[in-house]
Amino acid sequence: MTTVSAPHLKQPLKTDADISRFLKENGVLFQRWPTPPAVKPLLGKGALSPEEQQQVMQAYRPQLDVERKERGYVQADIVVLSSQTPNLDMMLAKFDKTHYHDDDEVRFIIDGEGTFGFEPVGKPGFSITVTTGDYIIVPAKTWHWFTLTSSRAIKAMRLFKDMSGWTPHYKNPPQ
Repeated sequence: MTTVSAPHLKQPLKTDADISRFLKENGVLFQRWPTPPAVKPLLGKGALSPEEQQQVMQAYRPQLDVERKERGYVQADIVVLSSQTPNLDMMLAKFDKTHYHDDDEVRFIIDGEGTFGFEPVGKPGFSITVTTGDYIIVPAKTWHWFTLTSSRAIKAMRLFKDMSGWTPHYKNPPQ
């Protein structure tokens, strides 16, 4: 279940409307995209073959075309992380420390779940656990981090304006 949590909130936010409103107030875009019938058989599956990845991309083509036209995202790929992913902990270590990117970080969660944490300047921090169907845009230069939940599995589509803007800039660079 998608939830937003923060020490300053009386209870976690759980409805799409409350989550969307709260994130918008903090500069983050959040939407829910329905799962097309062509994608449903792939949910819960570990890895995706190149053909299955193309099937997913094609199933979401209408939404991707809107994002390309409205926001300029011209590249997309799919990343699959699970406990079977080689060097998973080393890979996650790149993202679980507070950082920002020079370009937006755009994720559509095809399946699974993960947690984004945010450290807004001058505001209390918060986190969102994203799940299947969540679409989130972390704006450029927004301090954040990401990790998997205890399920340790996620399939996500990544959208880019330009891959060069995706280098992480760490708040406290790793030693």
